Amino acid sequence: MKLLIVNGDDFGASAETNAGILRCHREGILTSTSLMVAEAACAQAAAAARECPELDVGLHLVVCQGRSVLEPARLAALVDADAAFTDSPVKAGLRYFFNRGLRQKLVDECRAQIETHLQLIGYLNHINGHLNLHVHPVMIDILVDLAVEYRVPCLRIPREPVLTTMRLSRDHGARKLVEAVIFRSLSARARRMMAPRGIRSVDWLFGLHQSGNMTERYLHGLLARLPDNCAIELYFHPASDLGGPPPSATAQREVDLLTNPHLRDLLVRHDIRLTTYGKLAANGWSAPGAGLPGPVAATTGAGAVRSGAGGVR
Repeated sequence: MKLLIVNGDDFGASAETNAGILRCHREGILTSTSLMVAEAACAQAAAAARECPELDVGLHLVVCQGRSVLEPARLAALVDADAAFTDSPVKAGLRYFFNRGLRQKLVDECRAQIETHLQLIGYLNHINGHLNLHVHPVMIDILVDLAVEYRVPCLRIPREPVLTTMRLSRDHGARKLVEAVIFRSLSARARRMMAPRGIRSVDWLFGLHQSGNMTERYLHGLLARLPDNCAIELYFHPASDLGGPPPSATAQREVDLLTNPHLRDLLVRHDIRLTTYGKLAANGWSAPGAGLPGPVAATTGAGAVRSGAGGVR
């Protein structure tokens, strides 16, 4: 058996994003989402989530290309006068690493985003980051401590087998290889920090290297190649056209992909069971981290599953 979390990022970013994620959950296979708590449509997203008790809503932490929860006066150089972070992930990464004066402000903002999420949603089972900046060396140090403090059981680790993605789609090969080198190193460090503190992630993740280029061929091929006895997260950025400024063609295509009625037949054919971080954590599941010996037993309410065995083909 394979356990699959299908996540929609950027919940709360816009009404179009909210509509796409909710449709993919109600009509398709999306089980999970991650909320941007300072964006324009956040309140609408939180209200809609209360009508979808099976949708596991995590936190999409924003420290780049978005807005802060705290007022600019409290964050000084971290944001501009409109509470906006820099749009450049490279600039953000360098500033956060080399400017030690920003670190306590980052702690304060991350704490504020977690507390805002808890006020809006009432629970928090998983955290990931916009542009995956949460595994930046400074950010992951902060998040591991806060996850322990707030009893958040799971963090996303962007650990994607790049060769699997390259076999399915050879476009943007150079970018994918560069991303793989960077995020493999960051993910290994994050796992080493998380494991001793009891914070978990899935065995593999997909969506990093193919972000913005999801196709039916890629998705169906990937489902056929998921490894046995593992927990996997697959993330998307769906959005629906509501008659205003249309979302990107990619975002609309992802809605169509995830609501295709034939997908559930594929899940059955390949012995894939949909789940969420909340369900995995509640059932005592644990994924192996660096330094942990061998596969770790896990239960999901449907029999025992060995997490960590095998590899992605």
